[in-house]
Amino acid sequence: MTSYAATGPFEHLFAEGFVYREAASRPRSLIVVLGVWLIFGSIALVGAVFFVGSAQGEVGTGLLGVGTVAMALLMIYRTTVGYRSARETGDLKAAEPLDSDG
Repeated sequence: MTSYAATGPFEHLFAEGFVYREAASRPRSLIVVLGVWLIFGSIALVGAVFFVGSAQGEVGTGLLGVGTVAMALLMIYRTTVGYRSARETGDLKAAEPLDSDG
């Protein structure tokens, strides 16, 4: 990520999305997989709390919780499967440094 992404709100979102896409499609190390589990596991827990908290009849909160859990579990699944398949094929590479363009 460039230094401009720290000050530009839209650029920050695009850069963060790029990092998550890279982590899901081509995880290069176990630490990336563990980080995704940590980040999205906690997001899944918050979604589960929303779903359980909607027992009083708040349908919108329940749907938000289900959607959040589904998104988080999908990200965890894609990252874990991508890492396992890359490890089995021996396709794990060290993270390549970004060029000066970003």
